[in-house]
Amino acid sequence: MLRKRIALVTACGNKKEETPQKAWKLYKSARVRHLYRRSKELNLPFFIISAKYGLISADEVIEPYNAVMTDEKCEELKEKILSKLKDFDVIIYYRGGARKTYLDCISEVAKELGKELIVFGYGNMGDIGKLADILEEYGER
Repeated sequence: MLRKRIALVTACGNKKEETPQKAWKLYKSARVRHLYRRSKELNLPFFIISAKYGLISADEVIEPYNAVMTDEKCEELKEKILSKLKDFDVIIYYRGGARKTYLDCISEVAKELGKELIVFGYGNMGDIGKLADILEEYGER
């Protein structure tokens, strides 16, 4: 049986550090930082949807910015997001209280790519422990 290629994705955070650094450190978000640690433990590629950069690897160094995802911004960034997710079979998106426009954007991309999208998590990092259960379903743990 072939192993499915899984990408873990979440939205960027509003509060940011003031100097360029790796994306997972730039965002002052407990959600981003927790998912980064879990992705390393589980050897899972982790990406962040950014309203400026599109889809970035959590380890990519980026500049601070001030932007929020909109439908128009998603359309503008869609090709960048598509190109980074095209080789994955399953996209796991942790919502965790992020704006709906980020979910709408990743949903649109997954549909266009014909990829399975699993969405979980609600405000205040609720349900974050469910990642292990989701991966177990795919035989990844």
